[in-house]
Amino acid sequence: MNYHTLSNVHSHTTFSDGKNTAEEMVQAALGLGFHTLGFSEHGPADYDDAAMPAERMGDYRAEVLRLREKYAERIHILLGLEHDWLSPATPDDLDYTIESVHYVQKDGQLWSVDWTREKLETAIRELYGGDPYALCRDYFRTVCASIEGTSADILGHIELVMKFNEARNLFDDANPRYLDPALECAELAANSGKLVEINTGAMAKGYRTGPCPGAAMLRRISECGGRILLSSDCHDARLLDHGFDLAEALAKACGFRTAWEYRGANQVEYLL
Repeated sequence: MNYHTLSNVHSHTTFSDGKNTAEEMVQAALGLGFHTLGFSEHGPADYDDAAMPAERMGDYRAEVLRLREKYAERIHILLGLEHDWLSPATPDDLDYTIESVHYVQKDGQLWSVDWTREKLETAIRELYGGDPYALCRDYFRTVCASIEGTSADILGHIELVMKFNEARNLFDDANPRYLDPALECAELAANSGKLVEINTGAMAKGYRTGPCPGAAMLRRISECGGRILLSSDCHDARLLDHGFDLAEALAKACGFRTAWEYRGANQVEYLL
């Protein structure tokens, strides 16, 4: 491997919307020489088809703890959840939580930036009168609210609204109406002291050629002294470390000299 990080704490299994069992993910992590693997299923939310059903929470906890004991001498396994800002609160007995925004509320309706491009276009047209920058403004306002309100240690994919906009033909991320709220969000994330995720999940799924957030937000996070960690938002064990080399290169180009690995109670800094 030509990158340094040997961990991933953003992963999904068949308990929510992943393709592999938890044990298959552990086997993949061992094959890569990982020292840490964190499971972060989508926390229960009755409006989200990707979320883990609440009745499976006990089975999920038991399986992760079983794997932790089984592989204790080979890898450090963490029990976490990815919490959407509009979802019910997470349990207290977790090793960590990733705070993410997938859904935004507008005029009493919930819409997601993470469904499909077609549904995002529908939201722009039907909820925002064809104004994509108004939609992006509401997205970043929601992300800012999540940053200010969460107790999580990790902030997940804070520019997810770009997922289906690789060609910049839905909106222009250099337009001040987009960039101003995006950079405000980046500054808030950096100053929160939380770990800001560089997420390669949309790359793994073929939607993007670069990580989330992009260069403009990462430069602002770097300028403000923020801390980053790499994650693959893994839904397929074959892609557990997908794009980490490109993510580290982008981080360095944006001014970062170090990144962090999350190991439960310990957060370990390493040189890029």
